[in-house]
Amino acid sequence: GKQWYQRRVRGATIGLLISTAVYDRFGRRIGAVAGNLLGGTATLLGLWATSVEMLLVLRVLQGVGMFVQMTGMYCWIVELTPTHLRSYANAFFMSVWAVGYFIVTCYGYAIPNWRYIFLTVALTNYILMMPILFFPISPRFALVRGREKEAKKTLEFFSRLCNNETNMDDVKLVFKERKQNFLEQLKDFLIYPTLRKQTLLGLLGWFIVAVLFYGFSFSWVHISSNLYNGHMIAAVSKLVAYVSTLPLANIVGRRKAMLVILATGLFSNLLAMPDVTITGTWRLESIASLLGDMACSAAFGLIYLYTSELAPTSHRGMVMSLSSAAARVGSFAGTYVSLLYSITDRRVPLALFAVMTGVFMVAVWFLSDSTGKKIPETPQDVEILAGNQQFVETHCQHEKLENSAGEEEI
Repeated sequence: GKQWYQRRVRGATIGLLISTAVYDRFGRRIGAVAGNLLGGTATLLGLWATSVEMLLVLRVLQGVGMFVQMTGMYCWIVELTPTHLRSYANAFFMSVWAVGYFIVTCYGYAIPNWRYIFLTVALTNYILMMPILFFPISPRFALVRGREKEAKKTLEFFSRLCNNETNMDDVKLVFKERKQNFLEQLKDFLIYPTLRKQTLLGLLGWFIVAVLFYGFSFSWVHISSNLYNGHMIAAVSKLVAYVSTLPLANIVGRRKAMLVILATGLFSNLLAMPDVTITGTWRLESIASLLGDMACSAAFGLIYLYTSELAPTSHRGMVMSLSSAAARVGSFAGTYVSLLYSITDRRVPLALFAVMTGVFMVAVWFLSDSTGKKIPETPQDVEILAGNQQFVETHCQHEKLENSAGEEEI
């Protein structure tokens, strides 16, 4: 079990680190399609696996494909969604993931032969990939890369969908082109302090939330003695958690919503500590497991939205990939943290989870609130939105020069 899962984590980490150089150059859609093909093909090859070693190798490739595809699609969705609808898009995206979790559990229950489970999952993967092939590219990404014609083509496509066909040939788009290589992107984290701070705090948050999400071992395994029932309940709790982030993120904002969710998770860890039996099969720990699983899932779902809104379009692929890679390391560590249950009092790992949750809350406290704000396109936009006076003054001077140049041309 653990070895099988850890192979997937290693593959996911490798894939995400590699994909940092893919999303911001070749596009979100191309990265998502490539990841989907790789993950689906690795799953299909499991049908003919002849050894555990071969299955472990395929599991690495599955991990690479799955998270590369997921991260690419998320960047694409965020960049195409209007500001007031992003929280809705996030809730829908994460809810579909929870439904997929439920469906895969049903596959495992209904299909007795594990080879046919691989076949069924692979075919499902290929079928669901088909719409991605026809998706337009993100116009934000296209403009940042200087591909104005492609951006206009996408905008014309959406205008036709809205029955308001518009010819973009004579429309002048105002944008900041920022074509960079991998090293130039990395240097920006040294030049722009807010971008650096938010990314580092985000990486810490992603690592911790993954430790909690995967290491929260008093979750579904303590909910039911039946493996399938436990996973079904976990899938439902995740769905409820992802949907609940929608009103919370809209009403109180991203940062406050995350703090409320983490406070709930902290409470669930403390609640699980006393040995209290409620009925013959339900203990206080069971209630805490449901509450904790929902809190971890809600935090995991919301951090996707929060991070993508803080990161600039020019670096969004890199930031999301690095963040998700940090989460994969956290999920790997989480499986080992759960071993503490077998060698020490169960309150020790619960206390560790509580402390980590507190650290995560401190990190979130120092992040900007992205609620209702436009997503930045470049690192300069990140500094301006954060109110960094040095960059605000530079931006104003730049605008004055542009206005003066325009007046001279007139």
